[in-house]
Amino acid sequence: MADELTIIKLGGALLTDKSRPYTAREDVIEEVSSEIAECLNEGLLGSLVLTFGVGSFGHPPVIEHEIHRGFQGPEQLHALGETQYVVNRLRMMLCRRLLDAGIPVNLMHASSIVTANKMVFQNYFLEPLRGYLSLGMVVAIGGDVVYDTAMGFSVTSSDSLAVTIARELDARRILFATDVDGVYDRDPRTFAEAKLLKEVSLNEIDTLIPPGSDPARDASGRMRGKLKALLPISEMIAGGTEVYIFSMMRRGNLKSLLSGEDVTATRIVA
Repeated sequence: MADELTIIKLGGALLTDKSRPYTAREDVIEEVSSEIAECLNEGLLGSLVLTFGVGSFGHPPVIEHEIHRGFQGPEQLHALGETQYVVNRLRMMLCRRLLDAGIPVNLMHASSIVTANKMVFQNYFLEPLRGYLSLGMVVAIGGDVVYDTAMGFSVTSSDSLAVTIARELDARRILFATDVDGVYDRDPRTFAEAKLLKEVSLNEIDTLIPPGSDPARDASGRMRGKLKALLPISEMIAGGTEVYIFSMMRRGNLKSLLSGEDVTATRIVA
């Protein structure tokens, strides 16, 4: 177990209230940190990387200053600095709770180890990440604005970070912890008859969530993008890398999943 790498992606909708700018779900962050610590202490997790979305701390300033469109002029630079400052509040909050739970976490920034080209990872330097994992630390790295050789800068998602790290470090499993139980045939918040899909094949993405589909078919609002991000590691998934989408809004789900118990979730297969 100690040599097996697990990547847990903590969704922005799990950690923050996306309906209210700059609002963390502090009780959820504390519970999530506590359950991860429990799983580490009981040997259910070995080597661990946490990637995380920045939710309502990142999206509002990014949209307001059009940072997602790339560099358009020097007037954006101060806004970019302010955006990083605001997002750091969430990063620090998460790390504080992880440390309080007894987890030896090392916070890293994607903008320091990744460059992109038109929003696609171009170069990355993962040796520091590998090194701290080898020492027994848990690495936390979140969504960020990275230098982009074509756009000046671009937004990178924690989903892409999770997939890239999984591929380069040969992860045993990738667990997407969200505020919903998995992939639904429609949004369960809107449709009471929405059905959870227990298993989803990457070959079915365009059928389940067609390009340009409205949010009513996408339970998290961005589930299609999450699934598409997994395509580069489809061979790994076919070879045995486990991928699940599940909720950590209820304590015990992570522990049950790692223990091999039946848990409400969606498994992704190739």
